[in-house]
Amino acid sequence: MAHTDLTRNDLMLLTRRRLGSGGVVLHGPVGIGKSFVLRTLVAAAEPGEAVLRTEPAPADRELAFSALADLLDPVADDVLRALPAPQRSALRIVLCREPPEPNGPDPLALRRGVLAVLGAVSARGRVFLTIDGAQWVDPASADVLAFAARRLDPARIRVIVAETTEPPAGPIHGTRFCPGTPTDLELPPLGLPETRELLDQDRSDPEHAAEQPLPHWLGGQVYEASAGNPMYALELARALRRLPRLPARDQPLPVPDRLRRLLTARLEGLAPEARRLLLLAGATTRPTVELLCSAVDLADKAIGDATGTVDRADHQLARRATTAAIAAGILDVAEDGDQLRFTHPLFAAALYADGSTDERRAAHAALAQLPIEPIERARHLALASPDPDEHVASTLMAAAEQARRRGMPDEAAALARLAVARTPDDHAALRCERCLDAAGHAYAATDYELCRELADRVFALGATPAQRVRACILIINAANQALHDLDEVFAEAFAQVGDDTCGRARLHYLRACKAHISDGDSAIAWAEAARAAALARQGGDRSTEQVALALQAFVGTLQGRPDAGEPLVRALARPQDAGPTGRHAGPRGVKARLDFFADRLTDASAELDRMLRRAKESDDAEERVFMLCGKIDVDVRAGHCDRAMAAAHEALRLARDMGAHLGQVYYAAAVAEAAGGDLDRGAALARESVRVARAEQDQIYLPLALCVLGQIQVRTGDPVAAVGCLSRARAIATRRGIVDPAAIPWAVDLAEALVAVGDHDQARAVVREVRDTAARLDRHGVSASLSRADSLVRGEAGDLAGAAACLRETAARHHELGLPIEHGRDLLALGTVELRRRHPAAALAAWRAAEAVFAATAGRPWRDRARAELERITCVDDGSSRREPTTSRARALTPAEHRVAELVGEGATNREIATRLFLSAKTVESTLTRVYRKLGIRSRTELIKLSLGPTNAPDTAR
Repeated sequence: MAHTDLTRNDLMLLTRRRLGSGGVVLHGPVGIGKSFVLRTLVAAAEPGEAVLRTEPAPADRELAFSALADLLDPVADDVLRALPAPQRSALRIVLCREPPEPNGPDPLALRRGVLAVLGAVSARGRVFLTIDGAQWVDPASADVLAFAARRLDPARIRVIVAETTEPPAGPIHGTRFCPGTPTDLELPPLGLPETRELLDQDRSDPEHAAEQPLPHWLGGQVYEASAGNPMYALELARALRRLPRLPARDQPLPVPDRLRRLLTARLEGLAPEARRLLLLAGATTRPTVELLCSAVDLADKAIGDATGTVDRADHQLARRATTAAIAAGILDVAEDGDQLRFTHPLFAAALYADGSTDERRAAHAALAQLPIEPIERARHLALASPDPDEHVASTLMAAAEQARRRGMPDEAAALARLAVARTPDDHAALRCERCLDAAGHAYAATDYELCRELADRVFALGATPAQRVRACILIINAANQALHDLDEVFAEAFAQVGDDTCGRARLHYLRACKAHISDGDSAIAWAEAARAAALARQGGDRSTEQVALALQAFVGTLQGRPDAGEPLVRALARPQDAGPTGRHAGPRGVKARLDFFADRLTDASAELDRMLRRAKESDDAEERVFMLCGKIDVDVRAGHCDRAMAAAHEALRLARDMGAHLGQVYYAAAVAEAAGGDLDRGAALARESVRVARAEQDQIYLPLALCVLGQIQVRTGDPVAAVGCLSRARAIATRRGIVDPAAIPWAVDLAEALVAVGDHDQARAVVREVRDTAARLDRHGVSASLSRADSLVRGEAGDLAGAAACLRETAARHHELGLPIEHGRDLLALGTVELRRRHPAAALAAWRAAEAVFAATAGRPWRDRARAELERITCVDDGSSRREPTTSRARALTPAEHRVAELVGEGATNREIATRLFLSAKTVESTLTRVYRKLGIRSRTELIKLSLGPTNAPDTAR
């Protein structure tokens, strides 16, 4: 059974599922990552599972039984001793444990012996058998393994085989080594985001850490040349990083010797005219037979004119060269018999790099003379000569504008950059204007490196004040969230803007963004946004006025200002266009975010869906990222965790492709994982978001990332760390003057984490601090969640009946508000309280209800938590005995009480416990009193004798 078009993650999941039902054959070209997948699967083998593996090399194919000897080498002699003598002898000969016989081992005895050994090993536990390189298994081993495979039980012996193939061909050797009906999986190439991640991970390796990093654009070229082959990408990147100077954007990529050796077999024997034709094919983006035949004669003439030699090729010779390249497996031809493509882009990169500078320029000059489409022709004109030429430069700018209108921002940026380079020195004013236009094209293409590079050039070109202001604004916009080190750019812009009212409005708006994002000063952000809106209104700049009013309303909402909504009402009263006012920072985008804060989730979702559709239609990758991140928050809150996970995957892919907004996307993906994916993965993403936000001094996503990390920590049994994370988020919110508890949601989780560590007074103080503000701002969902935290505090104070009643009211309120995740959390907490009240039936009912709620939301980690609670209650005493078993009574302990009890069991003193858990000695003493009462004991000695294990520790509801 063959499977194609799978992502890497899909393939890993499918492989794990199919391993026990007939074996798996992974196949694909050299370097695609088959060995990595095998090693990953072996590393994740089940505890106690025996691993038998072989990794044959080409030379091993000539050594009889070498693969079989590798596989069975871990088998001990005591297993062999249990075999009949002929089988034992045959196997010991193969394993080189006794001298060989003149005619070799008995074939049938050897086959029966291998089958018996595999059966004996699998009787002790499951076996994982891996063959990495089926094409190099020696024939003698292959026959024996095929014999055994036909008789193996796939439920006891899992088999995975890797085989090198050239697509579209499937595996030839590997399937015969698998029991049952094997699954045939072709390993897909990496996508661009995965390739970037691979290169980042490689540079983090100490062996390569000293090498220079690759610019974002060069990583994209590595991906294109490698076509997603991991080995090719790593070899190209390492070769580039070792260069004393990285190549320019239009220079060919250097192909390292190791990769050249892989290409040699196909390139050897090609006639000179075939190589010239392939150089032309590598120089154009859409080669055809007719195009190359027409271009090769022109290129030969140009080279002859430049070198004084004559080596002309006719059309028939060019056609024969094309046929030879196709036969060699270098080119493929389409069904129309004309359109050509390289079988792998690495051929194009190597052949283009092998050409001399004159040969490459002649190729581009020849292609530029042909009747091809204008955008492609302009590129060839530019690359045919490095000299300044105003005709070429103006042609390039016209082509860039045409590409922009056709929705090709990458091509527009590349052509405009070449236009700047080809503009003569005596056209300084024109070059300056073209730099700004090219920087704008680069920003639209999300090539922020190029945008900054081109805008920076303006300052050395005698730019006018207006042009310098435009350059500053482009640099600020290209910085994305990293605005912290742009004070000099802002100062230059304000110094040059003069009495340009609209220019000043735009700069004040950007300074408001900087105050909000990087400086964390909400008061300045409010004032600057208000100033920007007033200036924009005075100058007639409707777009800047509306985005400034929207930002003012957003910041005012964070501050809890009673007049916060008024600017947004004014902004929404104006017509909304498809420009800046219709994007995430415009009035509708801000309204959707404020609807999320107020739990108007249907309205928020509908608006975000509309904006996301428009971003997709306009191919606006940056806007799609913002919309997807907003959707994740809304979908999780509304209980659509599967949608949130899908949005997270898409946002991560887009952000890694762009190389921007990673802190924001890591945060949003962590929210999705915490709700509907994997808590460990969520924690890793949250930590990465914290790291990026700190590096960029991003005061928006740093506290948000700390909040989601803190929630995950308390859910995974580390409430002390959670208190630290959430307290830092609280401090940032306080410093920024943010009082809206929905904007930075630290309060509820911090209160519950404080309950978990036993600091009930602080938990109570947090609830009191935030409750009135939540009520004043109509944050009804937050108010209900605070009631849950307050119920836990009441339960700790001994009012279990009151806590249970309050939790039932809270659950009903969250259900009424349409907040299923919060509803499920209420039910989890209710189950814990009911169990402590010794009402196991009520606890079971609450946890079963929670499981049903989380299952309906696809909230897998939450559902698993509910199921774990249900499993824990199975041994609670039903009341028929006079005294509960100690393990049952231990389940009534809170996490804080259990941690204190564990430390007592380890011999720690009260002072040592207080130090380790960041508690006061008085709190430790009162906690121990409650522990003694719940466990029915009277002394520290009795507690030590109980030896409470960590598996008995209950968790607070998350």
